[in-house]
Amino acid sequence: MVYFYRSPMAIVISALCSIAIAAFIYFVIVKPETDKANTQVDHALKQAQPSIDAANKRLKEAQPSIDRAQKLQNCILAAGTDTAKIAACNSKF
Repeated sequence: MVYFYRSPMAIVISALCSIAIAAFIYFVIVKPETDKANTQVDHALKQAQPSIDAANKRLKEAQPSIDRAQKLQNCILAAGTDTAKIAACNSKF
């Protein structure tokens, strides 16, 4: 409920009370919950990091095969239905 006062002092006190209530809610309810959520996210990221590193390592090891497959696919697409060109693609890559 909002009260309007004619007194400037009452308006200032009312504003200060509203700010105090908002600050109390933030520091007692909101901030601890966001801190707990951030801690849980940090913990989950630390647990997932070894798996992410291993996946990145496997990707780097597989990259030459992926590049070869991409080049072969592009060559076959360029060859169309010409079997001689397709055979040349297979022997080239």
